[in-house]
Amino acid sequence: MKKMNNAAKRSMMATGITIIVYLVVLFLKPDPHVHADEGLEIMGHDDHIHVVYRPVFELSPASINSIVAYFPELQTQVQIYGRAAQAGQMDSSCSEMREWATQTPADYLEIELSEREARELRNLYSKITPDFRITSPPPGETYGLQEPAGCVVIQTEEDRIFLQFGRESAQGFSRYMRVNGGEQIYIVSRYFYTTLTELITEISG
Repeated sequence: MKKMNNAAKRSMMATGITIIVYLVVLFLKPDPHVHADEGLEIMGHDDHIHVVYRPVFELSPASINSIVAYFPELQTQVQIYGRAAQAGQMDSSCSEMREWATQTPADYLEIELSEREARELRNLYSKITPDFRITSPPPGETYGLQEPAGCVVIQTEEDRIFLQFGRESAQGFSRYMRVNGGEQIYIVSRYFYTTLTELITEISG
């Protein structure tokens, strides 16, 4: 029998390693605070696998009519309609959808976004895929969602999605979030939060 060449050996080793990693991911007990059985996809490739969460929600970017957000510490509301972006002062709260979601401040500043900027905002808020899901918070832990640091309403013709953002994660790269007032808590990229606070800064000049 002819000896296997090096390429064949490497291919067999890679396949073996992939199978082992797959089994480890599938059968080892996960962190009890992180969902590992619902909303997950294990994606296999020729030389590796990886595990990803499914999106919390997914919209067609073209279906988004408006994005409205409020940040209590800034006491500022920001609205995006098409290419128009407005920001103004308002005293409200993110504990629920209140006047900040439907009213425009009397005194506001406005800029016109470029086509690219408006498209990127719709793309960003059309789908949110979490980094993790929190399943069993420690007693008394609210992750800053009892008094959210910011909130966003994404409006389409047929739907309205309400996002509440808690505090930053310990590393500072993510934020805790929940959707439509539900109990499920997600850890998501901080950019879903900072993109709009940075827009407020740009509008305010």
